[in-house]
Amino acid sequence: MTSILSNYTSERVIKFEEFTLGNGLHCIMHKDNSNPIVSVTVGYKVGSKDERKGLHGIAHLFEHMMFQGSKNIRKNEHFGHVLRSGGSCNAFTMQDATVYFETLPSNGLETALWLESDRMNSLNITEENLENQKSVVLEEKKQVFDNAPYGNMFNDVFRNLFPGSGYEHSVIGTVQDITSFSVEGAMNFHRNFYSPSNSVLVITGDINYGITENLVRKYFDGLRTNYEISRRPNVIAPVENSIVEDHYDNIQLPAINICYQVPAAGSHEEYALDYFSEIMANSESSRLYKKFVYEEKLVRSLGIMNYPLANSGALMIKAYVNPGIDVTLVREKLMNEVKLFADEGCSEREFEKVRNSLEFSSIAKHLKVQNIAIETVFNHLNFENAMRINEDSERYLSVKKNEISEVVKKHVVDANSVVINYLPANATLKTNEAENR
Repeated sequence: MTSILSNYTSERVIKFEEFTLGNGLHCIMHKDNSNPIVSVTVGYKVGSKDERKGLHGIAHLFEHMMFQGSKNIRKNEHFGHVLRSGGSCNAFTMQDATVYFETLPSNGLETALWLESDRMNSLNITEENLENQKSVVLEEKKQVFDNAPYGNMFNDVFRNLFPGSGYEHSVIGTVQDITSFSVEGAMNFHRNFYSPSNSVLVITGDINYGITENLVRKYFDGLRTNYEISRRPNVIAPVENSIVEDHYDNIQLPAINICYQVPAAGSHEEYALDYFSEIMANSESSRLYKKFVYEEKLVRSLGIMNYPLANSGALMIKAYVNPGIDVTLVREKLMNEVKLFADEGCSEREFEKVRNSLEFSSIAKHLKVQNIAIETVFNHLNFENAMRINEDSERYLSVKKNEISEVVKKHVVDANSVVINYLPANATLKTNEAENR
């Protein structure tokens, strides 16, 4: 079967040049001189899964601390230097990694490298900075998770889906742990994980390879490193029994999240499950959307998220249920459709439509140098293979139609599930009133 984009993908191979410094820092460069823009991205192989008991949330806290100044950069001046160069910067923390990035005009490349090297080597960890960022993170936890509708649903899923592993606790952490972080503990965390040997530097965009390598050596070659990183093992136990957990919250619409452990990032199953997600739920023309949103009007909206991780993965079937509809009924109806898919598979038309869509999106995202940089960070941290970025579309094309239903049967229909229900708090009041009559 010939792909409509196969000629394009074979011609547009994303090329890299790579080198490793004596301190272990690996640098990956991709040249694209079509626009005078450069992206500098640093990925550290440390996320919430690496946190030990009593330190839950410290990886995310460090995302904030890294903007609080270093030996040659004053507090919050990282942003100032990037903005004055005409660029932008940000960061994010996940279970498996923490990533920092700047996108700016190409004449700001040296500024970005100086900024990243300085905070990698000499972060300003003081009592004042630490206490300030603890307060910021605690407020973020309140606004985004604790006081937001359905805010902790994702965390409830992971707590039940990955018990005993590094994925069990939330990225944001707990109030108790966050408030107890000490300067000494923070310095130990930075010394252990924020090391050249535990990071990758990716530079993409309007660059010259030789000049860029010289700049990297200028700013990073002399940095101290740690080759003996203390890392907790992340052992994933299978879900032994299906779980249903109800939470009552100040919400208007009930929500249901049906979740499964699935294979890790990079597996063939990951790509098959992306097909399943798109065919079943992730557009208004998908099976579940048409049936349950438009025809039966049982749910307000729904979607399926395939969330691959370095050591496992999570598949989440989520729906916001219309008022007055029983969530148990919705769950049964959703799973009946999933079982039907596992038994009968998809049509040729569904397969072709999603196949073309997935192939197109896997190519289109690479039109931005920032996207190339971030994907390359994860390809290196997870697989030590930058060129894997060129295999995305081929991996989707390698999935056969019958394989999709086989993967769904094995990892969803025949597997134990974690079901998280979020229900309006007034539902318990109505139930209690009825029981007391």
